[in-house]
Amino acid sequence: MHDTILLNKISDSLDSLCRTHNIKKIKRLSIIVDKNSHVTSDSLYEYLRNFNSNLTGEWTEIVVEKETLDSEVAILHSIEGEKVEREV
Repeated sequence: MHDTILLNKISDSLDSLCRTHNIKKIKRLSIIVDKNSHVTSDSLYEYLRNFNSNLTGEWTEIVVEKETLDSEVAILHSIEGEKVEREV
């Protein structure tokens, strides 16, 4: 249950960050979760493909590192992506 909540928080945060910074596609995402979390690169990728399919796809590389954190905390270490072209 905690992992589902955590995946949802990650998804919502990514959506907000990408909107704020005009990122249209996530190329690489690096996050840190608790060492006891069941969140993996594969499970996060599948979750994001279902709920953030406009941002993630075959082009997305996800790296999940594990450290001692609170079970409901994830640290978005880095996001690399394509920015939306803005008209002048």
